[in-house]
Amino acid sequence: MAAQKSKKSNSRAADTRRMARRNPMYSYIQDLYNRSAPLLICEAALLGFAAILIVFRPIAMLSMMTFIIGVALILFGLYRTIAGFMVSRAPGGGWIDVIFGLVNIILGVLFCAYPVDSFMGIVYVFIALLLFKAIKALIFAINMARARVGHYAMDLTVAVVLFLLAVLLMFFPMVGAITMIYTLAIILLLYAASDIYMFIELVHLKNKIKE
Repeated sequence: MAAQKSKKSNSRAADTRRMARRNPMYSYIQDLYNRSAPLLICEAALLGFAAILIVFRPIAMLSMMTFIIGVALILFGLYRTIAGFMVSRAPGGGWIDVIFGLVNIILGVLFCAYPVDSFMGIVYVFIALLLFKAIKALIFAINMARARVGHYAMDLTVAVVLFLLAVLLMFFPMVGAITMIYTLAIILLLYAASDIYMFIELVHLKNKIKE
């Protein structure tokens, strides 16, 4: 049995050498396929599985995402705090880094302890940004209308749409949170589809280079 496997392996190696002599690109494509194909398939499977979990368990995934953000904030805060203490010994100090790091640690702990409420906080920050952008677009539209230049009607429409979105999210913040989650699921599915497409292209290229 071992002898047969050895013969098959030697035969494949000989075929590879013959193809490489006949076509210099063959060895490069073969190496690219061997290195990339398994990674692309595994990545597509993981991303697709994560997207399916997000679609069917959005609240659980929302909590997990917020927890991960909290852990990242804690780690970043520890790094900034330690770096600040080290710099503080030098002339000028690094107390701003220390304070910034401690704030990040506190935010990280809150995110880990209260994941859903923390994500709601992110939604309200997003609402504030939408309102700010709507006010900017409205002021710009008014100035363009006074000057009678530009497409101020489009700017006014954008301002109204942004304002309505902000009001909708203000009264239904969970809608915004769930929307963000489903948007993430769509992005993950697109990444998975991209990996599958690249895998198919690699297989096609490998088969074509053999001809």
